Amino acid sequence: MTENESGAKVTSEAGTALRRSTIVSKDAESALITSFNLRPADGVPPAPHRAGQHLTLFADLPGKGRVKRNYSISAAPNGESYRISVKREAQGLVSRWLHDEAEVGTPLLIAPPSGSFVLPESDARPVVLLSAGVGLTPMVAMLEAAAAERPDLPIHFIHCAQNGTVHAFRDHVRELVSRRANLSATFVYSRPEPGDEIGRDYDEAGPLTLDRLAALATLAEAEIYVCGPLRFLRAFVPGLAARGVPMGRLHYEFFGAMEDLFGDPPAEAPTAGTAAPGPAYTARATAGFTRETIGATLIDSAADAIIASDRAGDIVLWNAGAARIFGFTQDEALGQSLDIIIPEPFRARHWEGYHETVASGESRYGAGDMLSVPGLHKEGRRLSLEFTIALMKDEGRVTGMVASLRDVTARFNETQALKKKLAAAEEAATAGVPPPG
Repeated sequence: MTENESGAKVTSEAGTALRRSTIVSKDAESALITSFNLRPADGVPPAPHRAGQHLTLFADLPGKGRVKRNYSISAAPNGESYRISVKREAQGLVSRWLHDEAEVGTPLLIAPPSGSFVLPESDARPVVLLSAGVGLTPMVAMLEAAAAERPDLPIHFIHCAQNGTVHAFRDHVRELVSRRANLSATFVYSRPEPGDEIGRDYDEAGPLTLDRLAALATLAEAEIYVCGPLRFLRAFVPGLAARGVPMGRLHYEFFGAMEDLFGDPPAEAPTAGTAAPGPAYTARATAGFTRETIGATLIDSAADAIIASDRAGDIVLWNAGAARIFGFTQDEALGQSLDIIIPEPFRARHWEGYHETVASGESRYGAGDMLSVPGLHKEGRRLSLEFTIALMKDEGRVTGMVASLRDVTARFNETQALKKKLAAAEEAATAGVPPPG
């Protein structure tokens, strides 16, 4: 192993730790989206991936330090390179750097591909790929792979865009679906431009609704994949579930903290980054305030949950606060996977981030970032949690993680109730009737 200039471990062995890669081409796909083809700098083939998975990319930005982002791989595996297709966001630190400053030859560090947002193993059910905006990137990779390798898998590719100027991969998708009779595509433009021609550039005008989606695709038996902006996911994931699509056949992909799509939208995700290591703070040992005694006091407290887990994600420390909040005794929790406190719909996403952090040695969250996630009590009820994490390391290698968690379920429920009361008052005021007493 070697180290790059900023000290990060890099390996020449495909599929492990971080690998130095190079941008080998940069291609505009629309007015907002550009594709970047990345190839390992050591000449060894890239780690294999499945269509729909994503890369974790580390960029060293001038004046900003190392920044971490996740991007879907937008091409089927080819054994030579990865392609990511990135939308230029007006406030996007990394996306603006990629679009405006990164060039062919620019080096990057990438972690191995990961993610469970992939096509089903079986061809027994038809597949609906539903996307909006840059959310089409993993769908294009899936469609490419299916067109080449899954002749018996029916796929309906449905994509929503504002108009033709921001619609990426339109002609490419048209060409892919022309290869087989059981592939089809529908493009929906919410605000077509005068130059956009229906039947040539797009197929439907106006925003897509659940009713229109149901008319376009057979939802009752399909495996449905949804990817796009959070507001798009919030419009379709709960709606499809409410219409009877089992959660086991409803797959969705988004990046950021593990938001609950069925609740209120979360606060904006914290900026990714890792704080520079600080000094080893000391206490006034002469007064008996040592690091050890202070640490033991915090761990022994029942106020907050203190949970430590090893590289594999198995629990190695479970304090009184964890027992109080989650209901498991220390004997019940020690040695168990963190899955015992993570609701099932969020486990796959949690483990992707966990293993990426273990491999890279860097957390996507900066020091002091307070994260909000759902948790699971022993009795099966859902909890609302806020927590911070710290990485345990030995000579730069992650050996585990420590989390400090607080139960904020009561506050969350009070906030929800207040929002409902305010919404009812506003509705009553609009209708000109007195609000309920």
